[in-house]
Amino acid sequence: MAKLNSVSFVHTSRNIALLRILREEGFISGWSETIPSGLKSRNMKDLEISNFNKGQVFLKYTNGRSALVSIETISKQSRRVFMSVVDIEAFLRKEGFGRILILSTNKGLLTHAQAIHQKVGGEVVCAIK
Repeated sequence: MAKLNSVSFVHTSRNIALLRILREEGFISGWSETIPSGLKSRNMKDLEISNFNKGQVFLKYTNGRSALVSIETISKQSRRVFMSVVDIEAFLRKEGFGRILILSTNKGLLTHAQAIHQKVGGEVVCAIK
């Protein structure tokens, strides 16, 4: 399997929220966003989300192995999966889960640990290993 230094992504506020979680959890080194040329202002305060149309995610390797093994989509348009705090805690006890769940909550995207700490449930977006 090829060891890529980076991969491309499309800029959306949800993707940026997911990238923040991936960086905080140690799965990626970071990311860069492309600012199109021809803008009147280079001041970050003046830029809109739409000004960032794509970027690069910098992958992280430890001892030659990728820190990010897999991202599995859980909730889909055809089958939405929601979990309350009680459901998350019960699932983790039952499964001995070795992955991180990402939930879409009314407080934004959160890991399962953050959701439990903040006592919020939500839609299970994906599982990261």
